[in-house]
Amino acid sequence: MGTYEERLERIKAAIALEPVDKIPVISGLAAVAAPMTHTNVSDFLSDMELNCTCNIEATKMLGNVDGVQTTLSSPEGLPTLWLSNIGVPGEDIPDNQLWQVKEKELVTQADYDIILRDGFESWYLKFMKEKLRDPLTRMKPLVSYGPTAKKRFEDAGFVVIKNSSLLTPFEMLCGGRSLEAFLIDDLMEIPDKVDAVFEVIHKYNMNRYQKLFESPAKPFGVWIGGWRGTPETLNPTMFQRFSWKYFRDLVDLCIQYNVLPILHLDACWDLGLPYFRDITPKKAIMALDGKTDIHKAKEVIGDMMCIMGDVPASMIAFSKPQDVYDYTMNLIHTIGPRGYMVCSGCDIPFNGKIENMQMMAKAADDAAGK
Repeated sequence: MGTYEERLERIKAAIALEPVDKIPVISGLAAVAAPMTHTNVSDFLSDMELNCTCNIEATKMLGNVDGVQTTLSSPEGLPTLWLSNIGVPGEDIPDNQLWQVKEKELVTQADYDIILRDGFESWYLKFMKEKLRDPLTRMKPLVSYGPTAKKRFEDAGFVVIKNSSLLTPFEMLCGGRSLEAFLIDDLMEIPDKVDAVFEVIHKYNMNRYQKLFESPAKPFGVWIGGWRGTPETLNPTMFQRFSWKYFRDLVDLCIQYNVLPILHLDACWDLGLPYFRDITPKKAIMALDGKTDIHKAKEVIGDMMCIMGDVPASMIAFSKPQDVYDYTMNLIHTIGPRGYMVCSGCDIPFNGKIENMQMMAKAADDAAGK
């Protein structure tokens, strides 16, 4: 069995809550691969072959990593998910900075009427061209090189556990409407209309995700993001009405097609952890970013779902290597040894220290006696 096959079996065992010879380590690299490889961010974004090379080399720097969630790091797809423009380094903002979401109220309540009248797809495509600088065209090099990037990572021995992202209507519109307008003017003032719009968007998204899962490009796994539609932001009634039911549909679709749902839970989900007990056991990963109490998560769902994370971005950027090592080792002993994978909490930060990143894989190796 080769290195890639060993790592794949290790990851699958962790997902199934089975014993592993070593806790799997999953990379959270993204934009930081550019500074790690002394590459200008503008060059990193304009050349997908270079982008992939930087990501592979940066992954190797981390140590004995089993899998990755990113083969190409680019902001060009974000507008299609968040319905907001992006400040691109070397284009909108100075080079060698992290790209920035320029969130503002681009979607109006009048757009809701158009979506309800004409459907989501026609509105969505027109909106992206007119308001978001045509991201489908801008991301063509990213999409075109994607299969090659995946193969290059697999040839290098790394399992690509995430190939795409699925979005709930809440997350899409929250970005396009902006947080305050969405929560106050929409969810509070016109909840029934929001429900109707959500149903239209969700039907469109479910259809396109189903087509992806039935295509030759079927992914191993996908992110299902929970960023603002969280139990921390919404009261229980609003959470169930506007967020959870759509989130749960996406999870069930993944499981139906044997695609791994990676529940990418940013923010604090402590109050929502019991909801996840209704998900089919041993079929998903709960990925935490350091805000949710990972030990509470272990207590609530650790007998039925693999947990990944949650070395905080602040620790990777500002702490000492020994602190990162100790934090990771504690997670290995308290969240593992079964049903756990080491990873950063969300993406490794742009200002992360390489010596801190390396402590995650080192802790996993040391715990396994490797």
